[in-house]
Amino acid sequence: MIAITNSYFHQSIFCLHNLKGLLQTKSMNLSQNENYSVNSQLRQLTEAYMARHSGLSLNALAVRCGVPATTMRRLMQKSPEGEQKSELAPHSVLSLISYLLKEKKISSLLKKIDGPVAELLNRCFDQFIFDEESSSHTLDSDLNTIFQDKTCYLIYKLAANQCGTTMDEVKNIFGLSGLQKLSELIEKNWIVADKDNNDKLHAREKNFSVDLGLAHQLTHSLVDFYKPRDVEAGYNLFYSLSEGMNESGIKKIKEIEKDAVKKIYELMNDIKNHGEIAYFAVILSDVLGLTPIKNNNEGVLQ
Repeated sequence: MIAITNSYFHQSIFCLHNLKGLLQTKSMNLSQNENYSVNSQLRQLTEAYMARHSGLSLNALAVRCGVPATTMRRLMQKSPEGEQKSELAPHSVLSLISYLLKEKKISSLLKKIDGPVAELLNRCFDQFIFDEESSSHTLDSDLNTIFQDKTCYLIYKLAANQCGTTMDEVKNIFGLSGLQKLSELIEKNWIVADKDNNDKLHAREKNFSVDLGLAHQLTHSLVDFYKPRDVEAGYNLFYSLSEGMNESGIKKIKEIEKDAVKKIYELMNDIKNHGEIAYFAVILSDVLGLTPIKNNNEGVLQ
């Protein structure tokens, strides 16, 4: 019922046994090679995967794992100098490794991978692990492809609420173009009618996650629904704060926000609080301007 920002994962069947053996073999050598990097580890795993799937092109793999083809081509170049300058972005690393290992949850993924990749995942995505023991969010690359259309994303988000949505609600919010998008989602079986009430429409996957990069784009669509003129109605809330901070202060702010996310998540999952009002919350903080350069062992700011 709640969409949590994460990375997305493909659900096709994959034989993990041999790849795990490769991982274990490579892991034993990590400490012996000081130049072993995120890119080189990912390249080895990608080469092993493609060797097992000889009919799979690099472009096809890029589409399936949701990483741009240009990024994949850069990854497969074996120039040490290139690796120094253009290590893959964290969300691309997560998308690729999760596809190769066919693992949904970051906490479980970290048990199957070590070395530079595991260090990066721990450093950048620890904030997404807190809910994984109690949640069952579906991470589907096909669904993320559909969400390239922001209207489809918003309609699906409405349908993913426990109360679902209706054609009238979609029409009132998005007009006739929204109804056309809804029709496409129904045809593809992403949205289905309620068995007991055909007027109600529900998302096929109530709990879903989206890729971090895509989530950034889609968040703008949600923010556009903020209505400053409706403050007196008592539903909305908006604060924008900024100040020059040191790293200690930033970490304290992040802890407060993460605690708030946990509490909101619990409230939204409590059946006693469920109703017919489609409500959303966005919690966001980051560095204004260029992110300061940090040593990898110091954690992340944003």
